[in-house]
Amino acid sequence: MDRNERRARLGVTLRHIVLIVWCASAVFPLLWVLMIAFKDNGQIFTSPFAWPNPIVTGNFPTIFSKLNVTLGMLNSLIYSAASVILVALLSAMVGFYLAKCAKGRALSNYFTAGMMIPVQAIIVPLFINIRNMGLMNSRLGIILTYTVTELAFAVFIMTGFIRGAVPDEVIEAATIDGASPALVFFRIALPLSRTGLVTVGTFVFLHVWNEFLYAMIFLPNAALSTLNLMTFKLRGQYSSDYGLIGAGIIILVLPALVIYALFQEQVVKGLTAGAVKG
Repeated sequence: MDRNERRARLGVTLRHIVLIVWCASAVFPLLWVLMIAFKDNGQIFTSPFAWPNPIVTGNFPTIFSKLNVTLGMLNSLIYSAASVILVALLSAMVGFYLAKCAKGRALSNYFTAGMMIPVQAIIVPLFINIRNMGLMNSRLGIILTYTVTELAFAVFIMTGFIRGAVPDEVIEAATIDGASPALVFFRIALPLSRTGLVTVGTFVFLHVWNEFLYAMIFLPNAALSTLNLMTFKLRGQYSSDYGLIGAGIIILVLPALVIYALFQEQVVKGLTAGAVKG
């Protein structure tokens, strides 16, 4: 075995070690929360990393008796689905314009800069605007909030994807045949951007499903609470049942894991296509 082969094998081995460590660091917290969900406080405090002994099965039924999990899940699903539809459509339109019609990069830079603004920096002006529009404590208000905050990232993804996935020749041919810009977008660009839309939709769904800060500020009405907010209410003022909280977290993250497992291949394809061809 010559020196180059040894270096190549060493490089492969190091990559595998790094990936194993990364996977373990990503999976361990979920497995730990799953174990906590089947423990009581006594087991959690005395042996936090040990297997439950005995297994406590009452945490999950208690969750459903203390919280309206069905309502919380329905609210989260409504907010997530509506945000996905709005963000996907708007980002595709803006991305098509930036990739195929815009002459300069001013608007593109504007959306890119929007990705760099931290959430905490816009809470106060966003709260004032939502209140002035009379949309506090409403489904429309929180959906618009999620749409606005997710749009910059989605436009960044869709611009790169459309630039590579939609050939200029096809657009030129359709335009010569008399197709309007709207027809070109809906009949040509949008179908060809299906993978990019799935990528954006998956990320937006996961972001909105897991979002907490905006929901806590803009949705004081318990009937409009997300599942995330309901899970947060499991904590006590002076003491908390951490087994119960663990069960609530498992219920919360399970739909997100299912969605990502179903669309992970399309997400990778969309990100790769946008990165390589953009």
